[in-house]
Amino acid sequence: MSRERIDFETLADWAEGRLPDEEARAVEERLAGADEETRAGAEWLREFYRLGEGVVLEGPPEGQRAELAKAFEDYAEGRRLPGPLKRLTATLSFGGGLQPLSGVRSAGGSEGQLVYTTEAADVALNFRRRPGNGKLDLDGQIFPNDEAEAGVFGVQILSGAEEVGTTATDELGEFAFEGVAPGRYQILLSSDAVEILISPVELNA
Repeated sequence: MSRERIDFETLADWAEGRLPDEEARAVEERLAGADEETRAGAEWLREFYRLGEGVVLEGPPEGQRAELAKAFEDYAEGRRLPGPLKRLTATLSFGGGLQPLSGVRSAGGSEGQLVYTTEAADVALNFRRRPGNGKLDLDGQIFPNDEAEAGVFGVQILSGAEEVGTTATDELGEFAFEGVAPGRYQILLSSDAVEILISPVELNA
């Protein structure tokens, strides 16, 4: 007997708390009998919206609004059916704080490197202190272990629920942030197939 599927739009409305109480209870009843993948995806959505509470994002430029709406419409209609992401927490396998290095191009510079490992990919982070203001430039690269995990990753630097910076990897899996204040952060790397959380990341000047 096949289990009933719940469409993505309904799950998103439920996770964000937009449904009336009666409809929300009906979704929860349907989830109780849903397959494991659907339940896992629903819990991921709920956690995603919970973490996003209080984060204010500016709307896209008017010229991009129609394109974004069309992309989401195609996505929701099932041309690319959403599925639960593989959610992984990275483990630090190599790490060093900022320290003077010989042979660097800028006199007086100091650098640090952190390498994290998961079953899906390794992530290398390099950070360099800016002379004068003490802020850091951060760059990194993701190395997928499987071709299925390859592709563009979105990269976010988070301080609690606050987004400090966001970017995307290039075709080589590289990304960069400039002028990051020293501190303790989480870094979230997300593709269509996998989500990798690096936490905590200590960036110290």
